[in-house]
Amino acid sequence: MRRMTDLPPLAPPSYWWAIDPPAFPSLTQDLEVDVAVIGGGISGVTLAWTLVTQDATVAVLEAGRIAGAASGRNAGFLLALPAEPYAERIALWGREGARAMMQVGRRTHQRVAQLAQSLGIDCDHRVTGSLRLTRSEEETEDLRSSLPELRHDGFPMREIAREDVLPGHAVSRFHAAFEVPEDGVVHPVRFQHGLARAAEAKGAHILERTPVTGAAWRDGLWHVRALGRTVRARALVLATNAYAAQLVPALETLIVPRRGQMLATAPLEVRFDPRPVYANYGYQYWRQMPDGRLVIGGWRNVAFDTETGYSTETTPELQQAIETGMRDLLPDGAPIEYRWAGTMGFARDGRPLVGWLDAAHHLAICAGFTGHGMGIATACTEDLAQILAFKRAPMTASFDPQRFAEVREARDTYTSLGDARE
Repeated sequence: MRRMTDLPPLAPPSYWWAIDPPAFPSLTQDLEVDVAVIGGGISGVTLAWTLVTQDATVAVLEAGRIAGAASGRNAGFLLALPAEPYAERIALWGREGARAMMQVGRRTHQRVAQLAQSLGIDCDHRVTGSLRLTRSEEETEDLRSSLPELRHDGFPMREIAREDVLPGHAVSRFHAAFEVPEDGVVHPVRFQHGLARAAEAKGAHILERTPVTGAAWRDGLWHVRALGRTVRARALVLATNAYAAQLVPALETLIVPRRGQMLATAPLEVRFDPRPVYANYGYQYWRQMPDGRLVIGGWRNVAFDTETGYSTETTPELQQAIETGMRDLLPDGAPIEYRWAGTMGFARDGRPLVGWLDAAHHLAICAGFTGHGMGIATACTEDLAQILAFKRAPMTASFDPQRFAEVREARDTYTSLGDARE
């Protein structure tokens, strides 16, 4: 298991890191801020921006590189609808819970678009729409049965002809096709680094290669230890997704690490539908980049037992499964230029934990995105900023960590995290 004190490689091996991203400093002196955020992925970075625009002082403490973990190893999808059929989500969470997840996805895309435009972030954001391709009659019927529920809640999705979105040789590999017009794509690393730079320019302390070893609540402040220094903060936020349980053991059964693997081909002459694609209940996904590269990943369902834990190494079994699946689109295969993996935090009920772990001691969390962090985190942190100001955030009420008995029962343990010695 990777510890919070382990330093990941300097440049995480994903296609998105083929660019030369900016470096941020490490912690070299004690600091005092309003809010300390542990984790420099999409949650930590967007929360930092939100808070500094509200005149709060913020420090983001990232053990590796900004956007270096799952936030920089995904497919860059901005989708309002989760991969699972909407009717199934209603059955699990109730209509309000299912609608809230959709709304936060829609708001995230809108906010990413607004930030990219207003701050001039060159991150290849595009509104493309998205496709859902089914592999079986059962999956098709599951999506069809969700269409009336989606229309009822104001989320357009419609069935279309497979022949209109797939090359002729691939049509027989899929059972049906559906489209969602409002979805889009983004270059995740460029977006997060652009936003981190903007937050830094407003006074945020964006600190990478700064692993937190522990934190303690004393005298009305959090004392967060990293690199032999102390950051004192009035509130502490865990934006560590899969790694949250390494500081708060009570979360071990609530947020579990799952590995996702991807690859990217060399530029291709053949052109596919430009929209991002989910297939087989979201276990398979891909998009073609403007330069022709196919970015494709998933197939985790062929090896559930091995795709757990904190390892970010690729495995021959999963990489071969992805390549085999890719031949549905490219019968002759294609040269592979990038292979990578990332660790996602899966919440027990599929919904993120956003809000107070312990309001009395100003400890909050924004984690457990179950593979959809790029698609929902940016709106979640906008709401979390409201919660940190002790204001209501009704849109994320169904994400309240207090819905879990384990969180409520462990409240006496939250004032000392990790190695809290100063």
